[in-house]
Amino acid sequence: MLYPPIPKITDMVLPSPLPIKECNEPMIPLSSLSEQITIYPAYYHEGYAGTQPEAFLREGAARKLATAAAQLPVGYKLVVLDGWRSFEVQASLYERFREALLLQGWQEGPALTEELSKFVAYPTTDLSKPSPHLSGGAVDLTIAGPDGWLEMGTAFDDFSERADTCHYEELVQPTQKDIEIRDNRRLLYHLMTTAGFVNYPQEWWHFEYGTRTWGQKTQQEPIYGGVLSM
Repeated sequence: MLYPPIPKITDMVLPSPLPIKECNEPMIPLSSLSEQITIYPAYYHEGYAGTQPEAFLREGAARKLATAAAQLPVGYKLVVLDGWRSFEVQASLYERFREALLLQGWQEGPALTEELSKFVAYPTTDLSKPSPHLSGGAVDLTIAGPDGWLEMGTAFDDFSERADTCHYEELVQPTQKDIEIRDNRRLLYHLMTTAGFVNYPQEWWHFEYGTRTWGQKTQQEPIYGGVLSM
């Protein structure tokens, strides 16, 4: 099936100013949610402290994920790379990426903090203003086909401009490989947004439901506050 182009998002993504109307949905494991969903907890395999060999989402977000998976062609599956993320894991990711930028030549200061914020949310224990993954409403994922994971143009957690969701939509003279990548991203994007998620435009793999960013983009009250433990 051919999907339309991914719309270009030019506005800065900001969280909703509305207070969270916490719905108190439980967190549920994703490994047994659907035969068309498999998990590969990337940060667990990379050895981050506090990670575990399961992925979790709030119940409503998980059900919408199952709805998206059900629309996949036969032989295809969603591959969940990360879901709910504890404060410990978020802090570890933030620090590792900060160190990586410093090694690239960045200096401590506002510019470094701003660059960090584009890719890794600042870790916080404020349940009224949680990072997306702390709420249980954010999921990082890709798609696997009969021959393995689909080519998406970058690895997970690649922070180059090629990770922008629309990058392959904007190429002037795309190669056949570029078109394949573009179409794979379109498939993931439209499956997820049709199910009710919103995409973070600088990360093709990142989608949210019920979060403050989701609230801003859909003009609805956010329903997921932070969850420090399960």
